[in-house]
Amino acid sequence: MWTTFAATVGGSAAGLTGLTFIVVAFRFDVVATSQEYRNRAAQTVSLFLTTTVTASLVTLPQPTWALGVELLVAAAASASLLSVLDHAARRGTSQHARPILVVALVVFAAGIAAGLFATVGSTNGMGFYAASSLLGLMWGVYGTWVFLTQAGTDQINAVVNVHDQPGTVPAA
Repeated sequence: MWTTFAATVGGSAAGLTGLTFIVVAFRFDVVATSQEYRNRAAQTVSLFLTTTVTASLVTLPQPTWALGVELLVAAAASASLLSVLDHAARRGTSQHARPILVVALVVFAAGIAAGLFATVGSTNGMGFYAASSLLGLMWGVYGTWVFLTQAGTDQINAVVNVHDQPGTVPAA
């Protein structure tokens, strides 16, 4: 019953993964020199890849309990990776975890709920899988949009602010 949804979501996530690589390549000068942006790019790709992998798992013909175990492993691995990448992106700063990460991890944990239902042989929890997948797509698109529109603007703003200060000379 969830095969068509999973195939649609998985195909979307795979296509968006390619788009993210293009955006990162387009903004490579900024992403390559910024620890934060490199790790945020890795988070975005991780979201899309997790969504693609879990969609593939849902479309595989297999016992429901096996799907449940696989969804549990995928959700736990993804949540762990997202947390590690967020910590790496914030390393050396006083920033706290971004609220969107906290929300994403909580809702992404819905994949764990889907896995728990499936582990006991029930497909009643697949709505949690749907929520998790759709969140992965939305948050990934948001991350890609940030790279496209905001990467490097903090450096540009710093130069503009220096020019606006009377008596300061910008660095060459």
